Amino acid sequence: MLLDAVVVYRIFGLSLDALFAFVRVLATCAVIYLIVRVPFKRKYHWAFLALNVSYLWGTFWAGVAQLTTYSASKAEFYYNIQSITSGQSNDLAALLIFQFVVLFIGPRISTWQKCALIGGYVYVAATTWAPLALGDSSFIHTTPHLSSFGWISGPGTSTPYLVPSGIPIFVTPMAVLIYYLLIRYYHSTKLPLVKAQAKYLMVGFSFFFLGVYQHAIQQGTGTAGQNLPTLNNLLSVPGEFIAVFGLRKKGFYSVTPVAETAPLEKPLVYPLEEARSYLAHDPRPAFESFSELVRNGHEGLIITRNFPQNVRKDYGLKTTPIRWLAEEKGIDAIPPGDLLGLSLTIKDFLEKAKKPVVILHGVEYLTTINGFTPILRLIQGLSDENATKNGILILPVTPKSLDEREEALLATETTPMPMPVAS
Repeated sequence: MLLDAVVVYRIFGLSLDALFAFVRVLATCAVIYLIVRVPFKRKYHWAFLALNVSYLWGTFWAGVAQLTTYSASKAEFYYNIQSITSGQSNDLAALLIFQFVVLFIGPRISTWQKCALIGGYVYVAATTWAPLALGDSSFIHTTPHLSSFGWISGPGTSTPYLVPSGIPIFVTPMAVLIYYLLIRYYHSTKLPLVKAQAKYLMVGFSFFFLGVYQHAIQQGTGTAGQNLPTLNNLLSVPGEFIAVFGLRKKGFYSVTPVAETAPLEKPLVYPLEEARSYLAHDPRPAFESFSELVRNGHEGLIITRNFPQNVRKDYGLKTTPIRWLAEEKGIDAIPPGDLLGLSLTIKDFLEKAKKPVVILHGVEYLTTINGFTPILRLIQGLSDENATKNGILILPVTPKSLDEREEALLATETTPMPMPVAS
C-alpha cells in the first residue's frame, strides 16, 4: 500500500502535527484556567472564553485525527468534527475574535458592527455548518492523505473560491476590522491600562493570524506545501498566552490619579501618617480626613458602598476618582464579588499615585457577600502594598457589624483612627 511507504517522523510516538496540536491543547487548557479565575464583569470576558473554547475544540480533534495510524476515513471523520469551529481557515475563530473586540472597546455595538457580526455568522453557517449538516464535507476539505508529518487534509471544492491563492476571503477582512477597531480604540482612550490591554491583544492576535495564513498559503501551494508540517497550532500558543496575560496583568479596571483643585483653607485636623492603614468606626470622620488629605496635595481614590454623586456632594469632592461597590455595569462600578478586580484597582492606583490615599468603605457589605476570611486576606494584601508605596489606607467599619473575633483580627492589621486635633 502507498500508505505503508510513507515514513512519518515522530517524537514521543506522535507525528509532528499531532505533537504541535497537543502542545496547543495543553496551552489552551492553561489559558482557559487563567480566564475562569478572573471574575467576569463584562460581556467581553465571556466572548474571550468562548474564543478559547473554540480553539480547544478544533485543536483537540485535529490532534485526535493525527492519532489515526493508517485509516484515512477515520482521520476524515475527526477532521469533520474539527471543522465545526475551524471551517476553511479558522473562520469561526476569526469571527469570535471580532466579536470579542467589539465588546471590548465599548458596551454599545454600532449598526455596522452588528451587520458584520450577523453577516459573519451567516457566512460560517453557509460555508461550514450547512455542508457538514448535509454530509458534504468535500465542500470544506478532501480526504486526508498521510505525509511525513501526519495527516494532511487537502483543499475542498470551495477552497479555490473561498481561499484563492492561500488568501482567506473571510479571515482577511475580519483581521482588517479587528486591527482597525483596536488601533482606533488605543488612540482614543486616555486610560493607560486599557491602552496596554489593547497592545497586548494586537500582539497576541497577530500570532493567530500568522498561523492561519501560514496554513492557508501552505495548502495553496499544492502537494509540496502539504507535505510540510503545519505550524498553525505552534504559532498560536504564544499568542493565546500574550492575550490572556495582557488582560490579567493589566487588570479589568483602571483608575487615573487626579488631584483636587480646591485647596484646603484650614490646618489638618486628623494627624494621619503615611504607610499606615487606619481602622475607623465612624464613616464621617473617615471621609472628612480623606477630604482633608486630597485637598492638601494627596491623590485619592474612594471605594464606597454609597452612591458616588452623594459622596461628592457631602464632602465637596470634584475630581477625585470614585468607584461604586454595586452590581451595576457602569464603568465606575465594581461588583462586590470581584475581589480580584477590587484588589487590582487599588494596587494599580497605589502604584501610579505620587502621594496616595485610599478609603475602602463597605467592608461590612463585602463581608456579607464574600465572607470574612477573603476580605481579611484582601485587607492584608492592600495594607502591605500601601505600606510599600507610603500611602494611607482608611477602612471605615460600622461598630458591631462584625463579631468580636473578626473585629480583633481586623484590628491586628490596622491602626486605630486618631482623634481630631483641636484647632
